[in-house]
Amino acid sequence: MKFKTHLLACFSLILLTAFHACSQNNDPERYLGTALAPRAKGAQIDTTKFNSEYISYSTVMINGKLPLDSRYAEFLKVVGKPDSLVDSNLEMDCPFFEENHYQYVHFQGNLFYLVNDTAVFREIDFRRRPDLALKTPAITLNNKTTLEEVQKLYPKSVSKIRTIESSAYLDLQLVDVGASKAYEDAWWILFFKDKKLVMVEMYMPC
Repeated sequence: MKFKTHLLACFSLILLTAFHACSQNNDPERYLGTALAPRAKGAQIDTTKFNSEYISYSTVMINGKLPLDSRYAEFLKVVGKPDSLVDSNLEMDCPFFEENHYQYVHFQGNLFYLVNDTAVFREIDFRRRPDLALKTPAITLNNKTTLEEVQKLYPKSVSKIRTIESSAYLDLQLVDVGASKAYEDAWWILFFKDKKLVMVEMYMPC
């Protein structure tokens, strides 16, 4: 009888665990990579293999319609005609891409790369282009985004907010956020002035 009771208890525990797992699988995906993630508990995970907080690069859309890596013709429809296209210099510039040749797409102080026929995001300055926004599953990043809003989703990242001694960024505060769950040699830098988001850069070291 004791064995049957123990077996019944184990079976009940299995059912509860399965129910919990199923309910977790139905959780919305929009907060993955943030402190509000219902499954990952993003702000608590800290390993050498995973970012606890991240904004997945592949999920971000410019104005909710243009992927960060997009056909150049589609880029022009959303962003508009660039101010200039500048060829990369293989002897001086960072080898960001496997292709030997790429171009810098400059538009009103903002920057993309043009690799073959693909426009690749680098940075947007909302002070120069307030009509543009980066829409992520969890938050829309634009000139109205506040540091407080970002802190609710990425508290660990904001806790490491920093400044740099550069004349170009002297009055700005920088927040680094991963671009994927796995650690990569690329991450987001969110620039704030007076607790308002002014610029977003996808940083790729040489």
